[in-house]
Amino acid sequence: MEQQTKVLQSVSGRRWLVLGSVLTSRVIYTINWFNIAPLLGATGLIAVGLNIDLQSQGLLTSSFLLGAGVFQIPAGIVSARWGPKNTSQLGMTILSLSGIGEGLSPNFPTLLVSRFLLGLGAALFFAPAIGILTPLFKHEEEGFVLGLYNSCFNIGGAIGLFGWVAVTDVLGWRDGLVLGGAIGIVSVAIGQIVIPRDKPVERTMKRSIRPVFKNRNVWLIGFGVLGLWGAIFSSSSFLEAYAKDTFGISPYIAGLMASLIMFASIFGGPIGGRLSDRFRMRKMFILIPGIIVSVGIVLFGISQPTELWFLIPLVGFMDSIVFSTMYASMSQYPEIGHDYAPLGISIINSVQILGSYPIPIIFTILVSTYNNNYSPGWFFMGGVSLALMMLIFGIKEPFKASSKASS
Repeated sequence: MEQQTKVLQSVSGRRWLVLGSVLTSRVIYTINWFNIAPLLGATGLIAVGLNIDLQSQGLLTSSFLLGAGVFQIPAGIVSARWGPKNTSQLGMTILSLSGIGEGLSPNFPTLLVSRFLLGLGAALFFAPAIGILTPLFKHEEEGFVLGLYNSCFNIGGAIGLFGWVAVTDVLGWRDGLVLGGAIGIVSVAIGQIVIPRDKPVERTMKRSIRPVFKNRNVWLIGFGVLGLWGAIFSSSSFLEAYAKDTFGISPYIAGLMASLIMFASIFGGPIGGRLSDRFRMRKMFILIPGIIVSVGIVLFGISQPTELWFLIPLVGFMDSIVFSTMYASMSQYPEIGHDYAPLGISIINSVQILGSYPIPIIFTILVSTYNNNYSPGWFFMGGVSLALMMLIFGIKEPFKASSKASS
């Protein structure tokens, strides 16, 4: 606690500037994640331009998951040894260059590799960037701060899903993807100036990483939210195509409808994170919103456009509460702490991403099998999410764990 107080005092004047830099990178990171979504679907520009069918698009979506999932744990280990700034800046650089590579891809295999490398860069950025932020704030502030961090994911996602429809119309799909990567390079340059250098830690001062891997709560959270993560990822990627293919909605309106899952999450993260701080109940703020999200995804399959305008933002709002609270929990387990919070988050993300790797593939297979009927896909994803959420009952409340450790 003494060490954290010293850190807070030494950087208090600069921490909001650092926070602003990291949050900006987070927005751009997510734009590059989702700006391919408006190009997907049976009649999407990327399908026409590179002659990619719907099942291949599912593979393309999963290639990102594979890259992001495989490198989550290595990212956490590298961050613990090399420093969170160095690791996250490397990740953002790889992600940005891969985004440019997507736009320059002459064929599907090249696009597939670029998408995989984009996932690799995302893995190196995500948890280490949290490792930059958590030492700057108290436990009672982390839920709100990571709610802001998650909100920026959703701001970037909304821009990628909806704003990039307009960008693509003006620049074309190739230059639109290149633009996303180019602004990522700018954010790296800003981060190099604003974010303080990583402080070297003497080898004798480094703790073993084994207790993090042995922590039961880390694995229960990872597997408990696995289905929800895959369902939200697939929903964000295919809701726009669903609205166009099923209801004949125009691309702009479909993009706006799909982006509501992101716009609503902008508010869900900070509100849910702050409430979990105030009531000191991280566990319930993971479990209850997670159940609501799972049921909401099932209802996508039986809803008409009128209901979707309400249902999509509800799912987005609750989803953001789950992830903000979940990430804020890690540093509170005494076996993990601030030093290894990025590793704990990386383990959770690795479980979720690698475990959910088949979900978009199965989703697109079900849609194709039932002649572009998306309902079986929504039922499948929501059901898997709901079943796995029951594992969250088994985790220890993080605030109780941290209170015992301090006493």
